[in-house]
Amino acid sequence: MSEFRQVVRRRRMVRRYDGRPVDPAALDRILDTARRAPSAGNAQGQRFVVVTDPAVRAAVAVAAGEPAAVARGLPPWLSSAPVLVVPCVRIGDYLERYAEADKRASRPPDDRPVPWWWVDAGQSLQLLLLAAVDEGLGAGLLDVADHHALRAALALPADVTPLGVVTIGHAADGPAVGSARRPRRPWDEVVHWDTWGSAVNHPDGRCPESG
Repeated sequence: MSEFRQVVRRRRMVRRYDGRPVDPAALDRILDTARRAPSAGNAQGQRFVVVTDPAVRAAVAVAAGEPAAVARGLPPWLSSAPVLVVPCVRIGDYLERYAEADKRASRPPDDRPVPWWWVDAGQSLQLLLLAAVDEGLGAGLLDVADHHALRAALALPADVTPLGVVTIGHAADGPAVGSARRPRRPWDEVVHWDTWGSAVNHPDGRCPESG
């Protein structure tokens, strides 16, 4: 199995960390990988806010609703992670890029059922998660309950939209919990060959190992 496939298979959403710090050089490599994600028109509208300061991490945890989760009996998640990364999008980068001379005749990125900046943001987010695994670290993603509080905590400009919070650190030992225990859907439910619902989903009749 290739090294890339191994990284993909090891990736899971990590919600508990053991408290060890993250090597700054490893963090730099993770971010350098994430920023190389493709983007429409090479607009590069992705942004990342890295949070390591304890006070700012605490403010982000509050914005994400961690105190309420802990009150319900769940273990702390963000508080246990030494690094938080908030992936963001600046839509203006796309609008400005497609107003340039070589792109004026192209279909604008917002004239689509799914604007390309969200697609690009997802690509950079996935690279962020995989790069963390490649460094021997764990990573998790969660939504933010209070986006106004998150914006205030990070001093985000009005034209920058945060997607959520990625936690990065050394995963604590323990069994998978919550949604992580759900099995993968079977190949023939996920992959459709030529047309939706085709009886033979692979031209050779092969099915890769599940998991």
